[in-house]
Amino acid sequence: MDAALERILEAANNAPSGENCQPWHFVVRGHTVELHLLPDRDQSAYSWGQRASFLANGAALENLVVAASSEGFHAEISYFPDSNNEWHVANVALVKSTSLQPDPLAPFLSKRVTNRKPFSVESLSKKEKAMLDSAAETSGYGNLSLIEERKCIDRLGRVGSTNEEIMLANRSLHDFFFSHVNWTKEEDVEKKIGFYIKTLELPLPAEAMFKIIRRWSIMRAMASLGFNKLVAKQNAATNASASGIGGLSLESTTPLDFVKLGRTVERVWLTATLLGLSFQPLTGVLFFKLLIDNKQGTKFFSQQEQVKINAAYSVAAETFGSPNQHIAFMFRIGKGDAPSAQAVRFPLRDTVTVVS
Repeated sequence: MDAALERILEAANNAPSGENCQPWHFVVRGHTVELHLLPDRDQSAYSWGQRASFLANGAALENLVVAASSEGFHAEISYFPDSNNEWHVANVALVKSTSLQPDPLAPFLSKRVTNRKPFSVESLSKKEKAMLDSAAETSGYGNLSLIEERKCIDRLGRVGSTNEEIMLANRSLHDFFFSHVNWTKEEDVEKKIGFYIKTLELPLPAEAMFKIIRRWSIMRAMASLGFNKLVAKQNAATNASASGIGGLSLESTTPLDFVKLGRTVERVWLTATLLGLSFQPLTGVLFFKLLIDNKQGTKFFSQQEQVKINAAYSVAAETFGSPNQHIAFMFRIGKGDAPSAQAVRFPLRDTVTVVS
């Protein structure tokens, strides 16, 4: 594999994914790169029908296309080329071009990160908003709404924190989450999947408390006293510390919809990075809603939890003005200090197969 192709694949491998599960594998055949989804990487309630993983694969695809342009390659994409393999997401033919201009987002592929720190509430400039809108329009998939009115941001911040309120009081979700927390840097480097505790940006007392409540028997007792609601309230305040909260909505929710949306998400995120803005996805409740809408909510949630999820989603739909579309992605954006840590990735030798 030549150096240019290796750099392109490194960029693709740097895409975001839920729980940093990195649900992709690349197969290189000459100058064609196959993108395959790995369904075993995410079996959680956050990925009904692997929609979260399809979105992550879309983000990897966008990174690949952007990086290819910087190496002088035009990327020709064929989506789901194998009708007998639903996990074969795309083929990308890399065609050398002497006239292609490098994508201006290419220098920011290695700088894009999730930032869970509080942000400034300073308003976005007209230029920043125009560039974010243009990023979504360039991708051409998904409808972007960016909310800046403070009362609405507070409301959406509470919607986002419904994830923590439910997760901490639901044994299945609690156990899944804490099984994905890596408590030391050494553990994070070894596993390469999950949340390194420092990326959660917890104050030291809260970090110590997390080590206690990872035991379900303790968390269950504390949930009965409303601890999960207290955590959600604190997270809602952090969510609301933003210049704006954005939502991307879809008219349908097929795998292809989520792959294409993943490309849009990544392009908006890279544009935010170019602008020096911090970015954090707030997607938990949206994926819970997909489960409920597809008659699988009872596998994970009590009736009371389903009511709470539906109510939170309704607030989001009303706030974004998307009553007839599915809100598939939500994020907060603003100016913030650099994150304390970043996710570790699998090396290319674990994510790429070269076929001679």
